Amino acid sequence: MVINVRHPSGAKSRVRSVGDANVRLPRRANDPVVLDLAESESGHQPGDLGECVAVFVGQADSYHDGRLPLAGRYERHGDSLSFTPAFGFVPGQDYVVRSRRNCQSHLFTEFRIPRHRPAVPALVTDVYPSSDVLPENVLRFYVHFSMPMTPHRAFDYVTLRDASGVADRAAFMKFKQELWNADRTRLTVLIDPGRIKRGVATNLALGPALLEGNRYELTIDEGWPSADRCSTLPSFSKSFLVAGALRTRPDVERWIWRTPQPGTRETLDIIFDRPFDRHRLDTALDVVGSDGTAIDGTSLIGESERSWSFTPNQPWSAGDWRISVDDTLEDVAGNNFRELLDREVPSGSNDRAAALAEHF
Repeated sequence: MVINVRHPSGAKSRVRSVGDANVRLPRRANDPVVLDLAESESGHQPGDLGECVAVFVGQADSYHDGRLPLAGRYERHGDSLSFTPAFGFVPGQDYVVRSRRNCQSHLFTEFRIPRHRPAVPALVTDVYPSSDVLPENVLRFYVHFSMPMTPHRAFDYVTLRDASGVADRAAFMKFKQELWNADRTRLTVLIDPGRIKRGVATNLALGPALLEGNRYELTIDEGWPSADRCSTLPSFSKSFLVAGALRTRPDVERWIWRTPQPGTRETLDIIFDRPFDRHRLDTALDVVGSDGTAIDGTSLIGESERSWSFTPNQPWSAGDWRISVDDTLEDVAGNNFRELLDREVPSGSNDRAAALAEHF
């Protein structure tokens, strides 16, 4: 580390390394500042120690007489004097040490505790739907981050672009409160349903956000700061091809089952008729025994969110069991077992705003 040593005038005197300085600077928030004393100073009493060394917030150029130093604890250890702040040094904050030896003029030594780099830098770790082929009316994207991110900045960085790189600034719903999970490591990005629902004014004016047969990218520009401001996100993009729209309700009669054998812990496997919403799948399916009690085990969501498997904690017993499916489970286009996102409205209505409000 390199430090600047300045005289009270603020003019730079020289630059030297920490190992050569009479002042030994802290490297961590709770380390002390240590001044190596000369023999003639060995008789100083505790009341005089603040004249030997004091620490102030700011840089040397901002020091002036009458400025209050940090509160803390002074200790003598042989020919050295240490100062430990009462509340620790703040990483990233500028400090200046005012030191004096042998009745010489004060010297001012600047230092800063470095901010610790996070063990895991800010990165996009997952995006769902995970498939690289998505239906024309896909409703949501879930973006997962390696650490909490700064809120209220999402749409400064998140953009939908076509194959030519042209951004669609009206593709996403922009709520007053962004759609984060509790620790701000997962952001939900919602395609404006008005761009999906046929006959809605937004759709008629701007057209669908996605068109079958075309390729698009969900992009996240570099520079988005993490919540602790210690890391910034590198650029990220997810490219996908658009397939035909999903405009039917899910149908369990079209699911493919592989049933396990009694007395084993073989997995129960289900292949769905379509891709489902990744995070709703976490809680939407349960395996229930003949007595109505849920069977304990571990579930796993398969590739492209098109399958689900379950491994019981105990071997399967002979008898009946059933799969309980939450009928509000949505596919990636927002359709569930009860209704469609883009459904017909009563004749005579030329605006689907009421249907949209009902859904959300």
